[in-house]
Amino acid sequence: MLFLQFAIGAANDYADAASDRIGKPGKPIPSGLLSRGSAARVSVVAAGLGLVAAASVGAGALVVGVLGLADGIVYDLHLKGTPLSWMPFALGVGLLPIYAWWGARGYLAYAFLGVAALAALAGLTLALANAYADLDKDRRSGTASIATFLGAGRTLLADAVVLATVQLVAVATTATTAGSPILLVAEGCGCGLGWLGLGLAPVSGDRVHPLVWEVQAVGILILGAGWLAGLKSAGLLGP
Repeated sequence: MLFLQFAIGAANDYADAASDRIGKPGKPIPSGLLSRGSAARVSVVAAGLGLVAAASVGAGALVVGVLGLADGIVYDLHLKGTPLSWMPFALGVGLLPIYAWWGARGYLAYAFLGVAALAALAGLTLALANAYADLDKDRRSGTASIATFLGAGRTLLADAVVLATVQLVAVATTATTAGSPILLVAEGCGCGLGWLGLGLAPVSGDRVHPLVWEVQAVGILILGAGWLAGLKSAGLLGP
C-alpha cells in the first residue's frame, strides 16, 4: 500500500502542477524540486512495485490493490477539481481496511461489508473537511471542489452530520457487542478529536485550516481502531 500511495501522490502532483503554482507554490513541482516528467516516472515505478508487492500476498490483495490504485488515479487525473472529487476519496478509504485485513489474514468475513461501508462514510467526512481546508486556495486558483460547490457553511454542516453518523454507529456497535470500557474510552477520545478538528474551522489562517481535516483524520483513525478491535473481540471478523 505504501508504494501505491506514492504512485497516487506523484500522479496528483503531476496533475496539479499548474494550479499548485498559484495556490500551493511550496509543493515539489512548482518549487522546482521535481519536474512533471520525474513525477510521472515516480508514479509508474511506484505503482509497479506496489502491485508486485500486492501480488506476492495473493490474488485477492492484488485485486483490491488494483482497485485502490485505479481509484486514486481517476481522482488525480479526472475527478479532482470537480464537485465529485469526494467520491474516489471516500471509496479509497473504504478499501483500506479490506486491503489491510485481506493482506494480513487472507480472508474476509461478511462483517467487512459493514466495515467498508462505514469506512467509506469516514472517507466522505475527511473529504469534506479536506475540501473545506483548501477552500480559500481553491477559490484563488479557480479549482472546483465539493466545498466551492456547497459553500463553507453547508460543507461544515455536511461534515458534522456524516461525522456524527460514523461515530454513533461505531460506538453503538462496540457498546452492544464487545462492551469493553477500554475500547469505549478510546473511541470516545477519537470522537472528541473529530469534533475538535471541526471546531478549528472558524479559526482563520492557512496554517490552521489544514488542521481541520488532519485532527479529524487522527480522531477517525483512533475511533476505527477501537471499533475494529471491538468487532474482533466479539468474533464478528472471523477467527
